[in-house]
Amino acid sequence: MISVGFVGSTGVGDVARHLLAMGACDIKVWHPGELCEEDELPGERVELEELAESTLIIFAAPIARCREIARQVGDVISGRHVIVHTLRALEPGTLKSVSTILQEETPTQRIGYLGGPMLRTDIEAGHPASAVCASLFPEVHDLVEDAMMSGSFRVYRSQDLIGAEICGAYARAIALLSGLADALSLGSSLQATLFARGLAEMSRYVVFRQGFERTTFGLAGAGSLYADTHLKGSVDFQIGCHLGKHPGTPADALVEQFGPRARESLQVVDALAKSAERADLDLHLLQGAFALIHNELKPDEVVQRLMTLPALYE
Repeated sequence: MISVGFVGSTGVGDVARHLLAMGACDIKVWHPGELCEEDELPGERVELEELAESTLIIFAAPIARCREIARQVGDVISGRHVIVHTLRALEPGTLKSVSTILQEETPTQRIGYLGGPMLRTDIEAGHPASAVCASLFPEVHDLVEDAMMSGSFRVYRSQDLIGAEICGAYARAIALLSGLADALSLGSSLQATLFARGLAEMSRYVVFRQGFERTTFGLAGAGSLYADTHLKGSVDFQIGCHLGKHPGTPADALVEQFGPRARESLQVVDALAKSAERADLDLHLLQGAFALIHNELKPDEVVQRLMTLPALYE
């Protein structure tokens, strides 16, 4: 039986914990000061020091505390450990990826990212599902596959760690716009346009961050975006819907309605947009999402701006 450490709490990385339990792993869960009485997901609660007993550690701490918690984990593990995170966000302020934070704050360089269209509803129902594990190290792929793969769950491999992380984050910004279009009842043609042009835009940003363009059209990019928008259930999609009907809703009210992940969603759009602005990249969909959440444009003005752009080459 594989012993796996899990860092996080309910709502963040819970899909990964279900997959680990299905694989009959011995799960050791450390909650970084946030033990939730409603947490009924599988795993034995342990002290921080006990994480060192597990070779594989799944990291699903909130992005706002990511560096602080990574530093705590780094104090008790060594270079022999493998850390795989599930966060689809960038660090506010620095705009660094989670893998970079883990490299800076822990002694291990064997780091990976697990993402893609792995929906909890499908996992719990036993439906076939898949994800991608991105890492430069084959042993990271091997461990994740041993811990999670089954007859109903498939793990694909990627060596493009930064590209996969960026795709997971960027898909959230496009999902927010998809929610806006849904709230305004703008039809399937616009939704298809947002999906296709969102991927094209995502690929340009991925290349800018020195990732591989093809990663955009794999599970981390297209797969995540499809899952976020097709079922209309992601937090990002729901925030877009809400802002379409109630423009100008402040961040605190969104967090109160949709939970802590709403703040993370807004931070993701902010981080991506600021990074693109510094690089002088014209990423029109991302700029539209930024203008919407900051109430710089009304919902119909966001759509009008996007639809009246000069003709672009595909």
